[in-house]
Amino acid sequence: KNHIPLTSDFWWALTQPRGNYIIRLLGWFLLKVFARVITEVTVDMDSFVLLAREKERALSTHCERPHVVLIPTHRSFFDFLLLSFVCFALPEIGVDIPHIAAIDEFSRIPILGYLAKAAQAIFLKRGIGKADPDLSAKLIELKQHHTDTATIEVFIEGKRSRDRRFVKPKTGFLRCLANTGGDHILLPVCISYERIPEQSALTSEADGASRDCLRLNTSLLSWLKSVFLGEINIGRVHITASDPVPMTSSSETNFVQLGEILQKRQKEKVLVSSFHINAGAKVLGLHAETIRAALLSVGCNFWPGQEIDSLTLPQSLSEQWTIMLQYSHFFAPFFAKSHPHWCEWLDPGLHEAIIYPEDPIGKDISAVVSALSAQFEAAEQIFEDTVQLLKSKGFSSPQCGHIIQYVSESNSSTPLLLVNAVACMKLGEFKSIEPACVTSHTTSTSRGFSFRKRFRNISSASPVQALFHQSTKKVAMEKIDSANFRDSESFGAWGYADSGFVVEVNQEGMKHVKMKGNRYSISGKSLPNVVSFFEKATKIKIDPLKVAFPLIPDDPLIHRSDLDAFDIEKLEEIVNNEKQRISTSALDRARHGTGHSQADMFMIRTGTLNTIRLPDAVIWPADETEVEALIVLSVRESWCLIPFGGGTNVSHSTRCPPKSLEPRPIISVDIKLMDRILWINEEDGVAHVQAGITGKCLASEMELRGYTIGHEPDSIEFSTLGGWIATKASGMKRNKYGNIEDIVKDVRVAGPKGMIWQNKSGKKSVHGRVSTGIDLLSLMLGSEGGFGIITSATIKVWPMPECKEYESLILPCFEDGIRFVRDVAKMNNLKPASIRLLDNEQFRLGKAMTSVPRGLQLIQNAMIAFIGSMQSTISMHSAVCTTISFEGSSSEIKLQKQIIGDIAAKHGGIFSGSRIGKAGYDLTFAIAYLRDFAMTYHFLAESFETFVPWSRLEPLVKATKERIHQEHKSRSLPGLPFVSCRVTQLYDEGACVYFYFCMNFENVSKPSLVFAEIEAAAREEIIANGGSLSHHHGVGKLRAPFMDGVNSKCFKDLLLSFKRSFDEKNTFGVRNGAFA
Repeated sequence: KNHIPLTSDFWWALTQPRGNYIIRLLGWFLLKVFARVITEVTVDMDSFVLLAREKERALSTHCERPHVVLIPTHRSFFDFLLLSFVCFALPEIGVDIPHIAAIDEFSRIPILGYLAKAAQAIFLKRGIGKADPDLSAKLIELKQHHTDTATIEVFIEGKRSRDRRFVKPKTGFLRCLANTGGDHILLPVCISYERIPEQSALTSEADGASRDCLRLNTSLLSWLKSVFLGEINIGRVHITASDPVPMTSSSETNFVQLGEILQKRQKEKVLVSSFHINAGAKVLGLHAETIRAALLSVGCNFWPGQEIDSLTLPQSLSEQWTIMLQYSHFFAPFFAKSHPHWCEWLDPGLHEAIIYPEDPIGKDISAVVSALSAQFEAAEQIFEDTVQLLKSKGFSSPQCGHIIQYVSESNSSTPLLLVNAVACMKLGEFKSIEPACVTSHTTSTSRGFSFRKRFRNISSASPVQALFHQSTKKVAMEKIDSANFRDSESFGAWGYADSGFVVEVNQEGMKHVKMKGNRYSISGKSLPNVVSFFEKATKIKIDPLKVAFPLIPDDPLIHRSDLDAFDIEKLEEIVNNEKQRISTSALDRARHGTGHSQADMFMIRTGTLNTIRLPDAVIWPADETEVEALIVLSVRESWCLIPFGGGTNVSHSTRCPPKSLEPRPIISVDIKLMDRILWINEEDGVAHVQAGITGKCLASEMELRGYTIGHEPDSIEFSTLGGWIATKASGMKRNKYGNIEDIVKDVRVAGPKGMIWQNKSGKKSVHGRVSTGIDLLSLMLGSEGGFGIITSATIKVWPMPECKEYESLILPCFEDGIRFVRDVAKMNNLKPASIRLLDNEQFRLGKAMTSVPRGLQLIQNAMIAFIGSMQSTISMHSAVCTTISFEGSSSEIKLQKQIIGDIAAKHGGIFSGSRIGKAGYDLTFAIAYLRDFAMTYHFLAESFETFVPWSRLEPLVKATKERIHQEHKSRSLPGLPFVSCRVTQLYDEGACVYFYFCMNFENVSKPSLVFAEIEAAAREEIIANGGSLSHHHGVGKLRAPFMDGVNSKCFKDLLLSFKRSFDEKNTFGVRNGAFA
């Protein structure tokens, strides 16, 4: 800040005697940055003279010039910038501009990585634990490139200190350097800061928060904006070198000892200012002069020149501690006997403690040591009290993060930084995760885990382990045979067997998520931000090697079928003795007795399916005749039938009633073999289709014929036409094509007394509208299997749209987003096919689900981030995103875009491009896999939806989120819940709102039940604030307890009387919704 340029800074940078044009350009840019954030940079010029002398001595002794290795302390990203800048700006110190040895992760940061490479940086892998051959090869190549000698800059601490304490030195680089041959001079350098630029973020990590990935993001751009607005001041910086240390090729080097020597010399050069002393006085409750006197007694150096009071202490107690810890290593030896763990914490690299007189040690030193001891003991006591409190609440083995969370909520006067240190000491969590690729298929005895091992149609010779093992103790149980699993779907998780997320940990310890297979746009792409996003959002650290349970349970059991061999023979007769269409295998019964709720998946994954009733058999009829015969047989034999479509429900609608309510045998009727398109009337725009066809197959078949069905739910890959009707489904393109009740024109139903149909209209046609009393379709919409089996339906079809386009929009906040989509809803028939508003949490999740951008995509992202950072009205902490899908003629879409643009301008929106819009819709089908992937790492998650009137939407969303947080906190659960929402289908009266709730369940007793209780509380809050019980997921058994509160008793009695009138024996006794 005291910099006064004598000439143009740019001209100065260009005329420096050393450096390529990239280095000169960076030198000019850094000068601008430093001049705005640093009060003063001072360099101890005399300390660098020793380097020149050592170089001359080495040359005279060994007759060759030694290579120079600069070894600075590492407290900030500014370290390598400052030291390199000093070498560039002050050639008189006799140090060449160094090649910076940066971690490999840095090379992958967009733009910054490129500039680092252009500035001659070299990149190394961290955490190898030994000499890395690749790094040795790079160093050899670097030396050969220089005709004279090479100068290299490396941090032997390996990573930045999070709280200014010294980090134990690493030896890998030194070993690699020795392997390259030649002589080297190692120059320890100490960079002392009054305030560290990224101290707030680093302190958060010291408090126990997760580390952020290195990346070019809006936070960095916002920081640069603050820099150039003069809002950042880190005070003074001092750079000084210590005595150089020679490392010759002829000597046997003890690298551990060498690292200790280098760090010891760095410690001797640490400077302390009044800013550091005042922080110590504040946190220890001592006078500043007492601390200054104690530091003088232990040989501490103080800042040269006149003190400049330009800094104020931060409000954060932990951050005040980190400022004080600038000089913590000076007091570490005094704790060697009384508090050895704290001695090591204060100075992890301390091995040979300086001998101080034990008694007396001086009143000033004694005061500081006593104050520190009191703080350490208070932190230990808080830790113990918190552990006991959590144990009393049912958490048998509280984890570090859970303890820190509870302490942070208690408003303790002891800094989290110290409590986190105690937790690490007590729980042994000093060890870091070993780099590994976590992709091996394992059982529970293995440490690695590949989440998506699935069951396929394989021979018995396959090495796949059976999902369930037969018990010799319970003869009424049977195992699940994976060879009987009939399709390519997963069991125990959403989706296809060949797709799903896995975690990979690279050499830097960064956790990357990748999707297996090639079905989706993100398949095979590395997603580096997913794990870190959830760690930050939930305050839970995720260990990829610590899985909640394997996909293949150890010994889960299910009850045997109640049907005997004679019963099976009767069923086989119905399907023309095709025995493969009848199954009593445990796997088929388990799949058809569950859906895709978190509770279903949790039971499968934990092997507790024996706690619920499963169907006694599964049958696959191929046509209406077989369905009718099955119903007749079931009525005669007194069997109960449950229709089964795609099994994608999250409402427990395909679960069997317990035997206490339904003692009869239960048969699941899977209609997926009834998947034919019976006819298409192109002139009328209708088609007659069997109800077992999946949405994906139906859409594909229609597309081949030049038509679209217009219905596209998130589950379209697996859900069926019959299931859509039975649940009264809705799709994302409802704005253009309508809901399922608008698309289906007629149905055929197999009931207890025969086929049910209505309004016969002639060959291959259907009436558009009739007035002939109550219609059959209305009865079947939302019937959830209680009235019969839907065998086929006549649906509307549309010609494929001329154009399909996408767009996306960033808005300042959720309230602005609501007003925007409310205005879009007023567009009536001109509404886009789909428009979805993502709240800030879901928007940030979507950003985390993207791969590392490259090329034009990188430039576009940088521009959007830059514009967003410059817009004072848009912050990434509150911004929301709207994704838009257009379908229609080019002129229609052009008009829609024009109207959307006008509405967006009204509400402060910024268009972010069609690529983001399309990616949002493509991600819809892949993101469904995320929930069950998260379950592997101790997270339960679920979505639930509601219709909300516009007048109640904002307060309902706020109240529901608050209720989930309150319920979570009242149970003292670990971490924070992740709660997000999106607004999807738009109506004149309101909109559908999807909520997403995720919580960590490690060390939680009966976690699935706890989750269900919180979800039920959220549903109570939704209804109390004017939302519906369901918009399109249906009721099933999960939400049935709420039915009496939303419908009158008379209406319920009417439905029950109607059902009894034609299903006298309750053959379709699935007991969903009003019939529960």
